[in-house]
Amino acid sequence: MAALSIEKDFGVPNRKRLIIKSGITVPNAETETEIVKKKIEHHHRQDSKLIKNSDYRESVRKLLAEAFSRVSSETDESISPAFDPVEVAAAVESAMYERIGWSNPIKKAKYRSVLFNLKDPKNPDLRRKVLLGEIKAETLVTMSAEEMASEKRQRENIQIKLKKLKRCVHDADEEDKATTDMFQCSRCRERKCTYYQLQTRSADEPMTTYITCVKCNKRWKV
Repeated sequence: MAALSIEKDFGVPNRKRLIIKSGITVPNAETETEIVKKKIEHHHRQDSKLIKNSDYRESVRKLLAEAFSRVSSETDESISPAFDPVEVAAAVESAMYERIGWSNPIKKAKYRSVLFNLKDPKNPDLRRKVLLGEIKAETLVTMSAEEMASEKRQRENIQIKLKKLKRCVHDADEEDKATTDMFQCSRCRERKCTYYQLQTRSADEPMTTYITCVKCNKRWKV
């Protein structure tokens, strides 16, 4: 009777209590091995990425050094040995890496823009200014492609913009002009004309009408 009362008091037989205790989850050796393998693979990928970064940066420095080495043969002025192409290339690349990075296509495009303009045979002024410190490495990496372009190219870009502006103004003027047959050209006798009006006199007087014949381009005002 005493044994029965003990089992009743505890509620669960000894054997069952052992089974419940043994149900605690313990990581098995295979799972831990897989975790270790994943960590090792991650470190390998990181190491590979670092090596790739280092190789890329070194190739950029070589390209920059080659560009700066051409300055002495492109100018009549004497270049001091203090302006070392290799050292300047390293400074420019470091500024590019710190400021731009190269982890995505947009940043890589900026790299290509800087390299293209520094290596451009028609852009010796940029190479010279950077080598001689007239343009600092930190400033170079913030410049746009237009700002890095040669002086000749910049002048051409200005002319292109002016032509576009003139064309836009001309097109706007043409849109503002109305076509009418109210006026007859005294030269070719045609009635197809364009006109626009401006207030050239006092406010209480009528506006001046400027007329252009579409056929012969004769201009007059009324």
